[in-house]
Amino acid sequence: MEETDTKFILSIDGGGIRGLVPAKILTEIEKRVTEELKKENPNADMRCADFFDILAGTSTGSILALALAVPENDRPKYSGSFMVDFFQKHGNDVFPNYSPFGHVDNLLKNITNVFKGVDLSHMATNVVNVVKEETLKIETNITNRSVSKDNNGSDGKAEKKGFIERFIDFLSPSSNSPDKDKMIQNNETNNRDIGEIKNKVEQSVSTSKTNVTKSNTEIVTTDVSIDVTTTNDEKTFKEHLFELQEFLKSYDPFGPKYDPSGFEKLLNENFKDLKLKDAVNGVKVFITSYNLSQGKRVFFTNLTSEHEDNLMKDVVRASAAAPTFFPAKNLSSKYYIDGGVFMNNPTSKTYLEAKKKYPNSKFVVISLGTGYYPKPLEKYNNAGIVQWVSPLISLLMDMEQVNHHNTMKMLAEFDGTTYYRIQPVMDQELNLADVGDEDVKKLLALGDKAINDPDSKLDEIVNLLVDKCKKK
Repeated sequence: MEETDTKFILSIDGGGIRGLVPAKILTEIEKRVTEELKKENPNADMRCADFFDILAGTSTGSILALALAVPENDRPKYSGSFMVDFFQKHGNDVFPNYSPFGHVDNLLKNITNVFKGVDLSHMATNVVNVVKEETLKIETNITNRSVSKDNNGSDGKAEKKGFIERFIDFLSPSSNSPDKDKMIQNNETNNRDIGEIKNKVEQSVSTSKTNVTKSNTEIVTTDVSIDVTTTNDEKTFKEHLFELQEFLKSYDPFGPKYDPSGFEKLLNENFKDLKLKDAVNGVKVFITSYNLSQGKRVFFTNLTSEHEDNLMKDVVRASAAAPTFFPAKNLSSKYYIDGGVFMNNPTSKTYLEAKKKYPNSKFVVISLGTGYYPKPLEKYNNAGIVQWVSPLISLLMDMEQVNHHNTMKMLAEFDGTTYYRIQPVMDQELNLADVGDEDVKKLLALGDKAINDPDSKLDEIVNLLVDKCKKK
């Protein structure tokens, strides 16, 4: 292909599970292009990487862009329809469909039965006393062992859990939690100490069960000993303490909301060890991320040689590491987070970099959003810091997308570039982690709405792509 040919750019915004919307649109584009080409070639089976020269994306857009560039036997492996199925099938793997409030609701619904016949004040006093006493012993033991290690030439640093973390540990009904396993591996003595606390707390709880009888409006309370291994009430009590434990873990304000292991497993399965330079058909890719370690924007691309050896799966993980949702991605001792923090819509930047690479080419740019909800904010007219935290983040991201769209629009007008922007308006707000069945149905419907909207100019886009394919 000569440098004077027209280059087609596909850019996809970030938006989590809302990536279903552009995936649905791309499925329709592939279908229509293939149908047109089959009129002359019955064997035609076109994929996005067959007619787009540059694939760009941020966050969920990076998943789509790089997936469409995956090769298999010199052909694009994944289609738009595959990606629709991917989002539908694996939304819960990326964003586990778990609500800690469900645990709390369950806990509150059963709270009466859980504590029926229990002298709460007696139990609470016993538990607190045991925890204070036994924790003090552990701290003393750890300190002594640390001093001993220090005297033997070690650095003297003792890795130990905080009070709350240990308290949550022994409240768990399972004695085989990851934290305990780690304790066993690292320090058998510590594990024995924690086990002793757990046993003593269970004993204090069991001896606090009471017989409650009413006589002449008087309540007579008698302590009785109950076998915790055979009593259903004790089992239920511990199960609901586990519910509380899960709530505390899930809404830990000092850690990300989701474990990335499910997401990373999917990336390993679908991208293997492919590098950016392995993109099918010589397609160029352009993915945004932010380098926390150096405080700068990063563009993972094979337009230049700097990042072409980066693994696709690592680049996606870096671009989609949304703050508060996933931990940052560590690459070569540097930490990267979601490119959406500075460029959720990468269209204009991709276009400018493409012009540098192909200065004599013309361009057709197609930019796909993941849905926009014009949320009214009048109620925040006199709000303070706390009230503004959530809406301010959404507002800034929405403004950023609009700004990049307007920038691209002006560049296109100035250069005489053909530019299409498809960004459907949502009837209600859907967050990037809303992966419930009803939410997915709404997103698929939103994709259909965009496809059938005359303002999307899908027919024009398809005609341009068909012409490009016929010239090959």
